[in-house]
Amino acid sequence: MSVFSARDVLTKDDLRPSPLRGEIAMARTAVVGGASELALGGDGRSIPDWLGIGISAWRTFRTLLPIVMADALALAMSGLLVQSVLWRTFPAAAQLIGHAAPLALLPLIITYWLNDLYAEIWVHPVVEFRQLTHVTLIGLLAAAVGGILAPPFPVWCAAAILPALLLVPLFRNLVRQRCCRIASWGYPTLVIGDGDGATQIARTLLDVPRTGLRPVLVTDFHRRCCTSVVPVVNDSEMLEAMVRSRLIRHAVISLPDMPSAQFAQVLDRYSGLVPHLLVLSDIATLPTLWGASRDFGRLSGIELRNGLLIFTLQCVKRGIDLSCSLVISTLLLPLIVLTALLIKLTSPGPIFYGQKRIGRHGKTFRAWKFRSMRADADAALKDYLDTNPAAKDEWQRDHKLRNDPRVTWLGAFIRRTSIDELPQFWNVFNGDMSLVGPRPIVQDEVARYGEVFRLYASVKPGITGLWQVSGRNDIDYQGRVLLDQFYIRHWSPWLDMYVIAKTVIVVLERSGAY
Repeated sequence: MSVFSARDVLTKDDLRPSPLRGEIAMARTAVVGGASELALGGDGRSIPDWLGIGISAWRTFRTLLPIVMADALALAMSGLLVQSVLWRTFPAAAQLIGHAAPLALLPLIITYWLNDLYAEIWVHPVVEFRQLTHVTLIGLLAAAVGGILAPPFPVWCAAAILPALLLVPLFRNLVRQRCCRIASWGYPTLVIGDGDGATQIARTLLDVPRTGLRPVLVTDFHRRCCTSVVPVVNDSEMLEAMVRSRLIRHAVISLPDMPSAQFAQVLDRYSGLVPHLLVLSDIATLPTLWGASRDFGRLSGIELRNGLLIFTLQCVKRGIDLSCSLVISTLLLPLIVLTALLIKLTSPGPIFYGQKRIGRHGKTFRAWKFRSMRADADAALKDYLDTNPAAKDEWQRDHKLRNDPRVTWLGAFIRRTSIDELPQFWNVFNGDMSLVGPRPIVQDEVARYGEVFRLYASVKPGITGLWQVSGRNDIDYQGRVLLDQFYIRHWSPWLDMYVIAKTVIVVLERSGAY
């Protein structure tokens, strides 16, 4: 990845908005067709307001249009699916509703817009999923009640709820994955930070392009950051000129060590320069995903709730565990039987392997898996580590081996496809594990969690979790611990549903598994 310094950008040519030439041409065609040629001098003077508005509008249009089109397609397909089923089951009712019925769901796009589901600042997929569910559910139920005098229509609206709830988030996700590979998609973004923190924010935005925030400039208020992955501009006048000439309308700011009074002045300064300012929390451990702002007279803050300690939500989580586990294990019963037979026929030893793991409240339980290793696995591992120093370092670092000599050829396949973990549904039924949660650890791993172990032991471990869907074995151990922290602090049924849905994609792609 290229590294830029402040010296790389402090030239007169950088004030000329050359990155916008293509956008200016498109905006001139799309917004102000027939306007005269714009003279952009090298002295850094701002472009006319009318053209700046046109370019900004064009950016927003081309970034949000794929999302809107994805919603429209998902809603139309949901309606078409319901109408097709209705034609096969109740032709008279389908004829009464009419062929244009699938288009009846398209007005939901307006409700999405009114509920900020087309906001320029990206939200977490779990939060977006929750908002989509609420809006879609309420909208279709309201339509069903409103059409109560036309008997087939309420039934049609109720039947459209499930496909709409599934297809809209799915299509949005697919479109974002496709669009984030296009360099022109998204919004050029200014990163305001302090020292290495500014570079880290820029790297994070580059690593997660689906946010739509594309870092193009970095500035350090204390001038300690001189190099970064994008150009650095610490001179205030130069920065303001470049922000205006390049029409940067989005910024991400993180200054955790700055005094409150000075930070307020910084916010006032940059909020007058950039209309969309995302202020990151100055407390890394603050679970802000579900935080709700609250006012108490002269005091204001964020109300934090631990959903895993609320009885009603505990019941919801247990209900999700039992229902999903029952459905999945029933559907995969032939695969479970076939795997058991193949293990028995291809290698000596038992079919299942049970290992003591640490569960909720620090209690140990036996986590079950299909046996994927040789019968003499312990001896084979010892001999391999004694003769391979690099493998020994890998084992001590990650407690896993990419090329594990203990694993059989069948074991390697069921590990890559996660089939080896299917017996853990029994642990879910038994109450030792949850469908979603932190990865179950052994006693030797407790020390690596440190103070976080107390937090880990407050919940049940899961068959799948954020670690499994975020890179799995490609993530180092410290990253795994951080993901477990995030899950516990931000848990909600929506987060579980998000992880379950993403697990299906990860299993099909076989990413990070070995």
